[in-house]
Order: sequence, then structure tokens, then C-alpha cells
Amino acid sequence: MFEENSPSRHSTRLAHLENSQETNTAVSPALGEQEKTGHVPGDDSESFGSCGELPANPGSPRHRLAKLRLLMSRQKAEYESKIASLEQRHRELQAEIKATRSKLGQQRKRYSLTEMKVRNAERAKEDAERRNETLQKEMEEFFETFGKINRWK
Repeated sequence: MFEENSPSRHSTRLAHLENSQETNTAVSPALGEQEKTGHVPGDDSESFGSCGELPANPGSPRHRLAKLRLLMSRQKAEYESKIASLEQRHRELQAEIKATRSKLGQQRKRYSLTEMKVRNAERAKEDAERRNETLQKEMEEFFETFGKINRWK
């Protein structure tokens, strides 16, 4: 009384078979070397499904699909880990850039203050030289005048 040969079951099986063949054709290049060696990189078969094992028949499309899913989940975890690591490094570098910019701003302020002090020192030196020259002239005039006065006496 089973209706295994009914048209709807037959078409469902045919569609499933075609999908399996399409999947097999699409994933075959991806399995390539793994099928020959029987080894999936990083394969410890502990993270697949709820039972932790791959389907028994290594040549079946389900086995290949299971291997690919396992490989994809590992790659996804690896890439997510790398992304998280890169994002953390990015945050660290951003903080380093911020600190460097802050230090650069402080150094620019120090440089500006130093330049200002140097200019002020140069002006003060020029002013002191002018005062010395003026004082020297006044002293010469004084001694000339004082000398003339003493000669008259």
C-alpha cells in the first residue's frame, strides 16, 4: 500500500536528485584535493551537526556537503577572528594616532613659544646694544665736555 511510485513522490525524488547533482557539480572543485586525500584542512569533525560526525559514506553528496559546511564554518570563525583582531588593531592604531597628534600639537606649541622667546631675546639684545651705544656716546660727550671744563681751569 505504499505509493512509492506515485508521480508526486517520483518528481520530488527526481528534483532532489537533480539538486544533489547540481550541488555535487558545484562543490566538486571546492573539494578537489580534500577528496583525494580524504582530509579537510583543520578537520577534527567535532563541530559538525548535533552528533559531531560526518555522514558515513565519504563519496556521498551529503558527506561532501557536510565537509563543505564544516570547512565553511571553520573559515567563517577564522575570518571573524581575523576581522576582530584587525578591528582591535585598528582601534589601537587610532588611539596611537590620536596620542601622536596630541604630542605633535604640544610640540608645535613649545616650538612657537621657543621661537617667541628667541625673538624676544634678539630684540632685547638689540635694545641693549642700542642703549650701550647711546651710553657710550653720552660718556664720550661727557668726558669731552668735562675735559674742556678742566682745561679752562
